[in-house]
Amino acid sequence: MAYARGMRVHCTRVFQGLVFVLVAMTCGIATPAPPTAMLRAPESAPKYGGVLRWAGLADAPFFDLHQCDTAACATPMEPMYDTLLRYNPLDGGKTVVPDLAYQWETSSDGLTYTFHLRDGVTFHDGASLTAADVKASFDHIIFPPPGILSPRKAVFDAVQEVKTVDPLTVQFILSVPRSFFLAAIASGWNVIYRKQTLEDNHFDLRKLKMAPGTGPFIFDSYQPGQVWKMHKNPHYWNPELPYLDGLEMHHLPYGPATAAALLTGQVDYAYGLGADTRADVQKQPDKFTTATYGIPSALGGYLNLTHKPLDDVRVRQAMNLVLDRCVIKKNTATIREIHYGMWMPSSDVVHAQAYREATWNHAPGYYCPTRAEDIAQAKSLLSQAGYPNGKGFPKLDIMVRNLNFLVAWGPLLQAFLKQHLTIDSSVRTVETAVWVDDWTKGNYDIGINGNPATVNTPAEYWKKWYGTGSSGNWNKGASNPQFDALVDQLRTETDPQKLNDLIQQGTRILDAWVPALVFGDAVIIDGFTNRLKGCDRKNRVTLFDDNRFDTCWLDK
Repeated sequence: MAYARGMRVHCTRVFQGLVFVLVAMTCGIATPAPPTAMLRAPESAPKYGGVLRWAGLADAPFFDLHQCDTAACATPMEPMYDTLLRYNPLDGGKTVVPDLAYQWETSSDGLTYTFHLRDGVTFHDGASLTAADVKASFDHIIFPPPGILSPRKAVFDAVQEVKTVDPLTVQFILSVPRSFFLAAIASGWNVIYRKQTLEDNHFDLRKLKMAPGTGPFIFDSYQPGQVWKMHKNPHYWNPELPYLDGLEMHHLPYGPATAAALLTGQVDYAYGLGADTRADVQKQPDKFTTATYGIPSALGGYLNLTHKPLDDVRVRQAMNLVLDRCVIKKNTATIREIHYGMWMPSSDVVHAQAYREATWNHAPGYYCPTRAEDIAQAKSLLSQAGYPNGKGFPKLDIMVRNLNFLVAWGPLLQAFLKQHLTIDSSVRTVETAVWVDDWTKGNYDIGINGNPATVNTPAEYWKKWYGTGSSGNWNKGASNPQFDALVDQLRTETDPQKLNDLIQQGTRILDAWVPALVFGDAVIIDGFTNRLKGCDRKNRVTLFDDNRFDTCWLDK
């Protein structure tokens, strides 16, 4: 089945996770959702009270969700904010439902989206929400000032203008239709900040702790690298929510430590169990439930093509050929689960499956274990580039973000390059904020990290990860006009066969170009107490878009 971009775009069909969902109900007619329509837990008598204790990645490098691109920001911060639309917490995030906007219309040509805001919504500092706040927030994302990061700017490339119609109405004007526009709007990253807060801080909230939101929980405290605490918003615009009195978000690394905290009753919810520790949790089905889901992501080594000799495609091709992706996956399993790294993530079940089956153990660089002929070809390419047996090759700086599973990859990459290509390198592990700063300045040769995407389709994730000028393209200097043009075609193509042909062309371009070294794509494993009710965490299909915990309650 092809991604349904081709139906009349004002009858928008959005792909997220494992299913297709219709989010704009009727062509050109307002989505029927009266202002009084409110989310609530599906159970007949949910209980109020209690503090949910969560554990996982929560060492946020800074405090601006619009500029951040790691789960370390998303999970601990999103409960304090709202979005225009949201992914439905009652079905695991498979559908898009109203949030601050209770109703919206799409023009018949798919170029104008009009959102109507709920009246009476207030920020935590008492200020009223208006369309000006929504405009300022999305301008911050789509048209960031110089020096401001915007990892999700590329997904809104068709937006020409965000404008206020009246105090409670905002419009988005597009240059061309985007079938995934509503899915992008609903992303949990795209929280609404006060216009005044943005202006007072020169549109850079990275050091502000915390910018007031409109969300169901209010910030209390943060001990860096340890715990976030927040309490329920007594003036939340949805009077039914939240059920919980508060949240505690404890920072723990992926894998055994997080699982141990759940198994010993220290926390109620554990994000990031390893493949091995999942089995330990599943041995107690009377107490715990697990959820496993993939996310569109590219984990691996991001290349600085402004540094010689990484600007030579033969060098990059040689490096890609000697990666042993089986060793990488096996080495990671005790901490977290990943799928083998390719140009299309396994979570894209609509587009990627045929490509991945045709590539794995069938294409150079993707054999398990690495073939001798691939290693020989890599050595030949390096020699053609002027570095026979690595002679004269400069020592590489491998910069690794300090996540436990990423830290293990630095020495692995170092070993692959030394063993097969006689390339020397040094590995340095840095805090997330340092990684972002050094990447911004280009102070690295290869940067190891994980990069998530907003929408699970190649038209979006390819543009973000490899598109020229994309702030999510972490490969410094990587630019391929032919690839950019192909991605633009992907965004408008409606014929399934032509779409498939474009995807195949795209993977061939990437194989020849090698802008990055993709080690894998992420699989998330959660575990939680069976006392957790009100939110369909068992069947969730999205990591970054349903972290508010407002419909959750504890049966104890």
